[in-house]
Amino acid sequence: MKIHKTFKRIILSVLGTVLLLFIILVYHIATARPVENATIQVSRIDFDKPFDSLSTIDITQKLHAIPGVKSEIIVKRNVVVYFHDNRVADSKKIYNELMAKGNYKAKRFTVPVNLANKQVCPVMRHDGISYKFTKFIQGIFNKS
Repeated sequence: MKIHKTFKRIILSVLGTVLLLFIILVYHIATARPVENATIQVSRIDFDKPFDSLSTIDITQKLHAIPGVKSEIIVKRNVVVYFHDNRVADSKKIYNELMAKGNYKAKRFTVPVNLANKQVCPVMRHDGISYKFTKFIQGIFNKS
């Protein structure tokens, strides 16, 4: 009799804990905000020769002058990596404007075709149960 009551308490405690954790999970999914910088894209330009300190400053200033380019510009050896808002300008437009501003020998980096269609997020598969559950909960609470 005493074992039966202890077993019943353990089962109810475990079920209560699972229910509480499930409610917290649903609350977290329902109140999650969308990503604010979802339109920020990373692009790269490969130059034929490495930069010195003056040309690094020059290329950075010229990229900053192009609309849509963000302040994060990384110049290493002969590669320039920059962040831009893809609503304002795409990487091809920025590349063309940069080439018009200076006499550079460079090539815009493009992702190979076999990698272009790969899924970006390794955690969430679109056919997985966690993705479908998250979309379902967001659909219930975020009607806008």
